[in-house]
Formats: sequence, C-alpha cells, structure tokens
Amino acid sequence: IKKYKDKYIYTDDNFDRYILSIDELIDEVDNILKFPVFIKPSRSGSSVGVHKSEKDEFINCLNDAFKYDNKILIEEAIIGREVECAILGNEDLEASNIGEIISADKSFYSYDSKYKNNESITVIPADIDKTLEEEIQNIAKKAYLACDCKGLSRVDFFIEDNTNKIILNEINTLPGFTSISMYPKLMQHYGYTYSQILDKLIELSLNKE
Repeated sequence: IKKYKDKYIYTDDNFDRYILSIDELIDEVDNILKFPVFIKPSRSGSSVGVHKSEKDEFINCLNDAFKYDNKILIEEAIIGREVECAILGNEDLEASNIGEIISADKSFYSYDSKYKNNESITVIPADIDKTLEEEIQNIAKKAYLACDCKGLSRVDFFIEDNTNKIILNEINTLPGFTSISMYPKLMQHYGYTYSQILDKLIELSLNKE
C-alpha cells in the first residue's frame, strides 16, 4: 500500500489499485490475511520499522512503518522456523547449508533481537531433513536466477509448523556482511574463509557473464 492524501492506495493480486480509507483497509486486511499480520517498509532492512500487528495496533504500526518508506507491505503471519541459505556465483551457483535463526524475541526476529540481545542465536547447519535442505537450496537458486542476481545473495525462508511447508520469505541482494552476519557464517561453514569469500566476490564482479 501507499499513502494517498488521507487515504491509502491498495494494490491487489491482479495489480488493480483501489483507494481505501483506513477502516476499509483494516477490513480488507482482515478479510484477506486475518490478524495478526506483519507490516513492513518495502525497501528497508534489519527489521527497521517492522511490526507484528493485531487489529487494535494496526494504525500505530502502519504510521511507524511509513516513517521509513512510502510503500508498505502487509503480510500474513507465518508460524514456523526461520531459515536462510547463502548463494554465491553469477550463473554457476553455490548454495550453502541451511542456517536457522532462533530469535530472543519469540514474536519475530526484530531489530533488538538481531543487534542488541545476545540470546538470539544462529544454528548452522539447521537441524532439518536432508530432502528439505536440498529443496530449500534449489528454490534459493531459482529465486536468485529469476531476480538476475550476481555475486551473492541470502535467501530467507519459513518452514511452517505442523506442515513443513517451505515458504520463500524474501531475497536479500545485498546481505549483511559483518562478523555476526548470517551470510559469511553460512559460507564459512560451506568451506570458504572470510578472505576467500571477498576474493571470490571480486572475481565474480569482474566476470559478469
């Protein structure tokens, strides 16, 4: 959705656009997704401005998200495990083992749980079935190629509780690369040293075919 004067532009699955009041928007969200939902700035990172919202919190959460972007995503809340796969390459791709995020914030992997709470942990490799791991790696590669990515990316998934259904959450085309970031940790477990990842990325950037 986007702001439009004192109303909101909502784009549906058919890319049709509607101008809605806040009450109409809340009804639409409840009909399509059901509360709680996640509210996210479209072009942000590190969970800045992201909220898990119940119906009575929706307006405040929405207003906060609009501080960071003029386009907002409203998403279904998925109950499940959060896992990630690192991809390295241009056309010939290497997919890492799967890593799992266990957030200190049980609601979701918030900014505080990423950077301020030492109780958040990453598990590499994730304790998942080999068949499930290979399926996630294959979907990660497909997403990477579909988006015409080059060099590196981190592809994030949910494994839904009870069903083990794999849901692609998002693709990070410029993932974090600090000492605590998941991408270098995944590639290091895969077999690269930190300096080797950098060397490989420089090589890939000079060789874009």
